[in-house]
Amino acid sequence: MFHTRLLRLILTLLIMAAPTAAFAWGAEGHRVTGLVAADLLTPKARLRMNQLMPGADLADIALYMDINRRELTEQIPGSDKWHYDNQPVCKIKPYAEYCAGGNCASAQIPVYFKVLGNTAATQEARVQALRFLVHMVGDIHQPLHAADDDDLGGNLKFVLVPGNDMQRRLHSVWDSDLVKLAIRGQSEADYARSLLTRYREKEIPQWQQADGIAVGNAIAVSAWMNESYELSKNTTYAKLPQFACGKDWPSSLTAPVMLPQTYMDAAGEVIAPQLAKAGARIASLINLALDAPSVSATISNPLSIPASILVPILVPVPVLVPVPVPVPVPVPVPVPLPLPVPSPGPSSSLAPDK
Repeated sequence: MFHTRLLRLILTLLIMAAPTAAFAWGAEGHRVTGLVAADLLTPKARLRMNQLMPGADLADIALYMDINRRELTEQIPGSDKWHYDNQPVCKIKPYAEYCAGGNCASAQIPVYFKVLGNTAATQEARVQALRFLVHMVGDIHQPLHAADDDDLGGNLKFVLVPGNDMQRRLHSVWDSDLVKLAIRGQSEADYARSLLTRYREKEIPQWQQADGIAVGNAIAVSAWMNESYELSKNTTYAKLPQFACGKDWPSSLTAPVMLPQTYMDAAGEVIAPQLAKAGARIASLINLALDAPSVSATISNPLSIPASILVPILVPVPVLVPVPVPVPVPVPVPVPLPLPVPSPGPSSSLAPDK
């Protein structure tokens, strides 16, 4: 038992030190969510987004928090935890514990939604809010970014996938392997178009209208997190071979567990709708924030997060302070002395003395 705990501790430290240990979706998945969202923007939101960030490409913006994760963590301590909510699947833990100090995705999405829609905020702050929102909303639709089994969201479960003898973490399977299998060699743009074709008519309007997104001023982060949490609880973890709450899962660096094809098939059914949902909801937030900026001024807090947490913490940006223009001091104008009045006579003159 002692050696098991020691090994778990060592692995945890190693994984926490790895810069890519907890990225959601991987580059392909995130870019797909951005491409789906870009197609669903209203004309006014698209225009205002490009006024804020000329040439903005949501597929590229979706990668910002992963690419700059280390720098952001240095500038905003705790922001490395904004990619997920580690809600336990096998026990109950208060929100304040798994989102300590508001450092989790569900606490920060409402904060930056409000910043994006605030026309009084600086351009730099609103651009940063856009980058954060696009990435965080994408992240929380990856089921392992909404749940945890004391395994860093699947990073301490080592597995093999059918047809490949290279071990990987369960988290990586959901980040990248399942997405690659879903895309099946298509370009990201073609796959995004296929999702829009598949879900645009029925599901996307439902996803965007649910929980007041399209008709009210509240964002439904709690509902989105619960969806992903249930998927993780009922599929990502529950369908693992030999998985049971309260028992150590029999995998290690030297003895990874083979995932059966039935697991891969069940997991694969989750990927397409989750990527499409993420894109649809990213677009909903951008449309709501930029098409009607005044709406965000009265945004409600669906998670009842303490007000002290909902204070935006922004990456410091240089503030250009105008250099005071010196006010010219009035120069006194000399008042000419009165001219002496000459005595009348033939030689008098009115010209001043030189």
